[in-house]
Amino acid sequence: MIRASLFSLTFLLCSLPLQAREPVHVGVYDYQPFYQAIGEGHAGPIPDLVALLNTEQQEFEFELTPTTSRRRYQDFADGKFDMIFFESKAWGWQDYPLQASEPVFHGGEVWVALVEPGRDQSFFTDMTDKTLLGVLGYHYGFANFNSDPDYLRQNYDMHLVDNQNKIIELLLQDRADMGLIAYSYLNNYLHHHPEVRPQLIVSNFFDQEYRHGALLRQGIKLDLARLNALFERLKASGQLDKIWQKHHLVHLGAPRQ
Repeated sequence: MIRASLFSLTFLLCSLPLQAREPVHVGVYDYQPFYQAIGEGHAGPIPDLVALLNTEQQEFEFELTPTTSRRRYQDFADGKFDMIFFESKAWGWQDYPLQASEPVFHGGEVWVALVEPGRDQSFFTDMTDKTLLGVLGYHYGFANFNSDPDYLRQNYDMHLVDNQNKIIELLLQDRADMGLIAYSYLNNYLHHHPEVRPQLIVSNFFDQEYRHGALLRQGIKLDLARLNALFERLKASGQLDKIWQKHHLVHLGAPRQ
């Protein structure tokens, strides 16, 4: 009789629905090497980081929500996502109800040009009469983080393309003088294309440096203290470092040729 009662209790407990996790929608757009949509899937550190956050706790379900570099502000305002990784509040987020987490990655952007006889670091210090390349929707320090395409074209002769890979392609074709590329992307690219390294010269200074974690919507159930605690656990366990190593990313020291 006791055994039957225990069996009935166990069956009842197993039959109860598990409490649903609270969804946290994470905005993502093409920002290599941190995120790239591939067919129906995803690649890069952000999907790996989201997977880690989901295994580290049971209360929240972090879900990737696609947006674009230019549409992300409106999508956030429309409530389509509540969190975004590897962004700076200076990149157009100043007037939105967001708060920044503790940083998890130290990055920055460098100028890159094609190697030519007599070309050295002084080439990067004067933009006069030079054609520049950047990515549409990105914010750059030299332009005071103004991402408006007309402003960049009229004031700096900066031409905007879809991604950083296109910048390298155009430089190698000698179709522009220099372009801005995230140091993390450049290291990842040169790991996969070592033959290109001797063809490029890289500035020994940064256009901007950033220490990024996540921007989190104020007032949602996931508060900033809890998110920071999750990041700290991932740091302490070495799991964050494994992600950077997997994707051939390095924290910034001095840029290397």
